[in-house]
Amino acid sequence: MKFVVEAFDKENEFLDFEIVLPDDCEAQLAKIMNWSSQQRGDEGYNLSSTQLSSIEALTGKHFNDDKHIFQLTCNVS
Repeated sequence: MKFVVEAFDKENEFLDFEIVLPDDCEAQLAKIMNWSSQQRGDEGYNLSSTQLSSIEALTGKHFNDDKHIFQLTCNVS
């Protein structure tokens, strides 16, 4: 499974950038996202600021800001 955080510009809703999450992060994401079942590979989730902070810690990158809408996508790799 490939997990990607997508950042959409709040003004025009265009995709501005993506953050590809580490390959071995599914168990950690399940806790962050409070998933009770395994992902199928076609899901997308709006992210709260708390979830974003946890994902930033997971990646070691700071990307959260007020100019974007952030979503997590789950894709079959």
